[in-house]
Amino acid sequence: MSPHKPGRNDPCPCGSGKKYKACHAAEDRARESAEASVAPAQAAQAALVRDAQAAMAMLGDADMTRVSETLDRLGELLAEWGPVPGLRFDAAAFDTHVTRELARLEDAVDRDPGQARNALRLGTVRELGTRAFLEKLRTTLLARAAAPGLTSEDRQALCLGALLASTPKTGGFQPEDRPVLDVVFGVQFREWGARHGQQLASKLEKLAENADLPDEARDVLRQAGEGQMEPLVKYVESDPKLAARIAQEARERAERVEAAMRQPNTPSVFTPEEQLWLTSVLWEPLNALKAPMDGPARGKAVAAFLAAVREALDSDKELLAGLLERMRILSKDVALGDMTRDFYTDAAVSFEAEPVRMVLAAILTSRAEPQARSAEEQVVRADLEARTRWTAEDLEPYRELLARMNLPAGAERIRRTQEWLRAHPIAL
Repeated sequence: MSPHKPGRNDPCPCGSGKKYKACHAAEDRARESAEASVAPAQAAQAALVRDAQAAMAMLGDADMTRVSETLDRLGELLAEWGPVPGLRFDAAAFDTHVTRELARLEDAVDRDPGQARNALRLGTVRELGTRAFLEKLRTTLLARAAAPGLTSEDRQALCLGALLASTPKTGGFQPEDRPVLDVVFGVQFREWGARHGQQLASKLEKLAENADLPDEARDVLRQAGEGQMEPLVKYVESDPKLAARIAQEARERAERVEAAMRQPNTPSVFTPEEQLWLTSVLWEPLNALKAPMDGPARGKAVAAFLAAVREALDSDKELLAGLLERMRILSKDVALGDMTRDFYTDAAVSFEAEPVRMVLAAILTSRAEPQARSAEEQVVRADLEARTRWTAEDLEPYRELLARMNLPAGAERIRRTQEWLRAHPIAL
């Protein structure tokens, strides 16, 4: 065939005598389209291979300056992308570990803040930098490196992180020898500080009242008041002593909330349908926890219950969001007494910082029942509580009532509870 592409109405170069458009035109178009789509893919794959080789070459260089700079870029990418699954330690485990360790390191912070922060980093990567986490991190980084739109610098940073996340198939390894875990810790610790931003600002304001702040701290506090939280987070990150004091305050606040919930005059933090949902999905692990057992068995039961609470919150994101919004509104309700408003203020901060722990505490310690919003709702709730067994059909009148009361979120939660009960009927 001729190397020149014929016109649509020209004779086909194959010699068939037909016009090109009726002979080989469609076949040639399909081939050209396939070639056009393969070429960019091949180019992208070749670029990824080159950048992966460049990352490997960095590790073989005696001068580690390039490795350090590339890991800094990896940290910037992780921060830009936010808390993506696979690129962070488990959020609940990280929060629990950091809060606990900052309290434990309080004396060390007073002596040497820099050394205390290093101890916090080291303890965190040893606790959470498991083989399973590193494998997931490696896989996620490689998948990101293959995504379109990245610069060569970005691909090299991701490939370097993936190489440093690789672990031997057998035998032990030291998490602290994996600098990519230090990158993850640094990014996640800054995010931890950002989530506690209001607590940080509140703590700094109290310190400022006592003239216990340097000019730098007063400046970042001013910026936080203007809505710029990043300088505040960086300042606290550089001062583990202050972070330890904030952690201590958070622990004391949570203890105040738990003590208040044990009092009969403290209102329940849940709405009736929220309590119904939680009672249903946590019924089995809660009853297992109440059964007599020895030490190891009880430890497993507690762990199972905690996991069930976490799963319940993960499967119903709106529950925690609605709970926090309600607490914040009530904390400013002038119709409530000062003690009640203070309770809701503390509770909003504590439930946001440690949702699993605080929901668990509310379930196990709260003495007040959720407040019904109408006499009819109170009757329906009383009828449910009088039953010895709950089924999906038993909850239908309640769902219909909430729909009539123009509470669509509550009606939807009851519907989801019905779905749960169809698979897990409860004998009370």
